[in-house]
Amino acid sequence: MPRRVARPAAVAVLVVLALASAGACTAVTADPGATPGTTPDATGAPGTAAPTAEPRPLVVGTVFDHSTLDPTRQFDRSGAMLTHALYQTLTTLDPGDPTKVVPGMAEYTLSPEGRWLTLRLRKDLVFSDGTPVTTDDVLFTLARAKGLPGPAQSILGTVSAVKIDDRTFTLSSPGSNFALPAILANPAFGILNAAAVKAHGGTIGPGDSAGPYLSAHSAGSGPYVIESVRGTSEIRLAANPSWSGPAPAFPEVVVRNLTPRQQLDAIGSGAVDVALDLSPSLADEAAARPQTSPVTVTTMRSSTLVYLALNRTPAVNAWTADPDFAEAVRRGIDRTAVGAAVPGAMPAAGLIPAGIVGALDDLTPPTSATAAPVPGPTGTAPTPTGTPVPSGTGPTPAPTGSTALPDAVLTTGPDGIPTPIVTHPVVPERDLAAAKAALRRSGYKGQPIPLTYAVDLPIQGIPPSVLAGVVSRQLGEVGIKVKLNPAPARQALAAYQSGHSAFSLWSWNPDYPDPENYLAFAPSELLGSRVGWSRANDTFMDDLTETARASVGDNRAAAYAAWQLAMNLRGPFVPLIQPATRFANGERVKTLPGNPVWTLDLAGIG
Repeated sequence: MPRRVARPAAVAVLVVLALASAGACTAVTADPGATPGTTPDATGAPGTAAPTAEPRPLVVGTVFDHSTLDPTRQFDRSGAMLTHALYQTLTTLDPGDPTKVVPGMAEYTLSPEGRWLTLRLRKDLVFSDGTPVTTDDVLFTLARAKGLPGPAQSILGTVSAVKIDDRTFTLSSPGSNFALPAILANPAFGILNAAAVKAHGGTIGPGDSAGPYLSAHSAGSGPYVIESVRGTSEIRLAANPSWSGPAPAFPEVVVRNLTPRQQLDAIGSGAVDVALDLSPSLADEAAARPQTSPVTVTTMRSSTLVYLALNRTPAVNAWTADPDFAEAVRRGIDRTAVGAAVPGAMPAAGLIPAGIVGALDDLTPPTSATAAPVPGPTGTAPTPTGTPVPSGTGPTPAPTGSTALPDAVLTTGPDGIPTPIVTHPVVPERDLAAAKAALRRSGYKGQPIPLTYAVDLPIQGIPPSVLAGVVSRQLGEVGIKVKLNPAPARQALAAYQSGHSAFSLWSWNPDYPDPENYLAFAPSELLGSRVGWSRANDTFMDDLTETARASVGDNRAAAYAAWQLAMNLRGPFVPLIQPATRFANGERVKTLPGNPVWTLDLAGIG
C-alpha cells in the first residue's frame, strides 16, 4: 500500500555479519593429511599435482521461498539472494560493514533536508546483452515498481524521478526521505533492461505481464545470468559475459531447493558446497559426524525477528480481536523460554532486532529522568508498577496495553521526542497471574484458537513447528486452547496477506538497513493492515509512529524505542525471538559474504 514519506535521517546500525569471528566456526576434516592441489595415489598418500581443470559449479542448497525471479515482484529470502546476483542496484551495502550504504551503479548526493537524491550512473555500464544502461532504464524500473502492487511499491512510496541526461537523474520525495539510499540497495530495485522487458510484456501498472519471462531469462547487468530453471527444484546461473566487475570465483552456480535434512546430507557427502538452512540440531550434527569432505559451520546473530500476529477483525476471530484476550497472550508468553528452546536465539525485547538503531536491547539506562507512564488506548494512565488494579479496589483498567511494562516508561525529551526510561532487562517478562486475569475479563471459555504457520518454510533453519509447539504449551498454562494449524507456505502466506489469518507465527527480515522498515508493523502499514489494525483507531500509537518516522539524528534511537515500548503494550504483534544464522560450507569455499538483506552474495563467495 502507498505510504507516507516523512522519513528519518540516518542509515540504521545493523549487526555486522562476522563470518570469521573467533570461536564461531567448527571444522570437521576427513583427511587432514591431504595436500591441497594434489591427487592421492592408490594408497591414499599425496601424489603429484593434479592437472588444472575448469572448476565445477558452486552448488548452494537452500529452501526456495520465492515464486518468481522478477526482481520487482520477489520479496523473499531465496528470491533476494538470486536476484542480487542477476541485477545491480543504484546503491548497495558495504560488504565489510552492511550498516553502511555505498554507491552501486551510481554515485549519489542527498540534499541536506533529505528530499532530493541526485544520482549519476557509472560510465560503461552494460546489460548482459551488451546494451548500455541509461537513465531511461532506471526510470522505467522505478516506475514499474511503483505500478505493481506489493512490498516494493509500498516501500518506494511517492518517490518521483526526473531525467537530467542519459546518466543523471533526480529522485524527490514530498518530505524528508533520508532512508532512500538504503531502500534502493534492496534487490527488488535491481535495474532492468527496459527494452528487453517491454518486448516481453513489461509496462507500467497492473497490465504488466513480464513476470514469466523474467523468471526464466536475465534482463540485468549483474555478475550472473540465468542459464536454466528446472521448475521449483534448481536454478543454474552462469557468469555474465558482459560483466566488467571482479570476476566471480565460480563461473557457474547451481542453487538447489533442498529441505534442511537434505542439505545436511548433501553438505556431508560433498554434493553441495554451501547449506543455508540448518537448524541448531542439524548444524551440531554436521559438525559432529564424520564427513566425506571437510565441513565448516558458522554461527552468527541474524537480523530476523520471529513474532506472533493476532487479527483484530472480529469477523475473522472474535477472540484474537478482543483486547483482553490479546493482553492474555502477550503476558502469557515467556520469551526467554522460547529463546532457550532454540540454541543461539535471544529473546526479543521489541519489534526491532538487536543491532539496529532503536533496538531496546541496545539501550542503556539513563542516570535520571522525569518519567510519565504510557497511557492506555483510552488515555487512562496505568499504575506505575504495571500491575492491574484488582477488581473492586478501583477503576477497571482499560484493555490492550492499559498497564506499563515493568521498569519501562516514557518521558519527553528536550526536542519534544518521547524518550524511554529503561532499566535492564528490557525483555517483557511473563506474568502468568496477569495473563489469567486478562483472559477472565475477556470471557473466553476454552474455544480452540488456530495457530497458523508455514510448515515447509524454516526460519533460519528452525522448523516453525518447534516454535509453535512452545507457544501452544505456554498459552495452555494460561488457559488458552491453541490448535496448531500447519499449512504449506503459499497457503499460509496467502491467508495472512489477505487478512484472513486469525492467529499466526511469522518471521520478518529487514528489507533495507533502517529502523523505519519496522514501521511496517504500525496501524495501516504493510503488516498492520494484514491483521486489521487501522490508523485512527489508536491515535496515541499513530502519533508515536509519525514521531519515529520523522525523527532525525540522535533522536532516532529514543523515538523508535518509545514506539516499541508502546507497541509491546498495545499492538497486535508479540515479538518472540531473534534467532541465529547458521551456514555450512565445504572445503572449496573459503569466504561466505553474508548479508542481512540478501542472505549471501553468490558472486562474492571465494
